[in-house]
Amino acid sequence: MNSETLFSMALGLHSPWQVQEISFAPNESGREELHLTIGFPPGSRFPDESGTLCPVHDTVERRWQHLSFFEHACFLHCAVPRIKTPEGKVVPVGVPWARPGSGFTLLFEALALALIEREMPVNRVAEMMHVYPQRIWTVFDHWIGKARLADDPSGISKLGIDETSTRKGHNYVTLGVEPGPGACHPCHRRQGQGNPGRHPPAPGKQRRDNQQIQQASLDLSPAFISGVKESFPSAEITFDRFHVVKLLNEAMDKVRKAERKEHEALKATNTPF
Repeated sequence: MNSETLFSMALGLHSPWQVQEISFAPNESGREELHLTIGFPPGSRFPDESGTLCPVHDTVERRWQHLSFFEHACFLHCAVPRIKTPEGKVVPVGVPWARPGSGFTLLFEALALALIEREMPVNRVAEMMHVYPQRIWTVFDHWIGKARLADDPSGISKLGIDETSTRKGHNYVTLGVEPGPGACHPCHRRQGQGNPGRHPPAPGKQRRDNQQIQQASLDLSPAFISGVKESFPSAEITFDRFHVVKLLNEAMDKVRKAERKEHEALKATNTPF
């Protein structure tokens, strides 16, 4: 079994696609890169949207960045065929290793998203994968947008509301999420909607009937409380455990400090009650 066949198997290619050439070449900084050229045998036919096999009209040269091969950046090259349909239209053939319009393979994009999902900053992901951060953001925006379009919020009856900082300073965004089972903090499952600032989405911006939400988990922010009462009048409000415990700890600390001032024997200890 030759190396071209091994790389074809590793990439999951099926007939008529096959790796035809493997080469190493230095980039501008002198680092060696792996280049795999993918092609197809002469006379190959490809299906159109209806499944009819059509002859190749011409080809267009394309390149995609793939997962690194050990320490070497890896790129796939292919003269992508355009077919001529029975109606006389010339259309490009979709390749199985990448989505249309992307400069990355699907496996490359999957790894980038997996790293982001594990809370790695996008700039760090871009640095690890040797690309500009904006390219990673483009991949992120594509797949998140696709997931949101496919998402069906009709079954959501519980809503967690919290805020997070979008950047240094006092720039906040309010998040509405579907809490996970047993979660002590609302941001533990599926995000429903984001809203600039510290204000819940207005009733008119809700995609579903505001009677749908029966339970809402939030902190003790007056803005959140009033927003939930206005937007989701049927919802029972639950203050999330994280903020309740925080208030209890602060109250206990105040009592401890007061007791230390009042009782001489406690001044030498920091042990809480």
